[in-house]
Amino acid sequence: MLYEKVQDIPRLAFQDWMTRHSADIVPDEHNDWDGQIFRGTGVPIEEHPLKGNCSMYGCGNCESENVKVIYAQWSVSVASGDAYWDYEVICEDCGKYTSRSFSEN
Repeated sequence: MLYEKVQDIPRLAFQDWMTRHSADIVPDEHNDWDGQIFRGTGVPIEEHPLKGNCSMYGCGNCESENVKVIYAQWSVSVASGDAYWDYEVICEDCGKYTSRSFSEN
């Protein structure tokens, strides 16, 4: 099931994501084969390491592809093999945040 939400403030990223991070993309120190998290000031979708694991696309408000991924996480259940992911983009055109979450079960 895919869930999408568009809003004026981040839902998944830290509220202070712009000042909290000094790098475009910061991998979580506990990233492993069954789960990964990346945070940061943002990178284009085509540059994000999880672009192949998550179905990433542009702004849910204005449909612009001019977005930066500021949060993304992907994991797989070792018990069921089901995949789960979440990511959030900031639109460089309209300024809205779009978060998407997916659960394979």
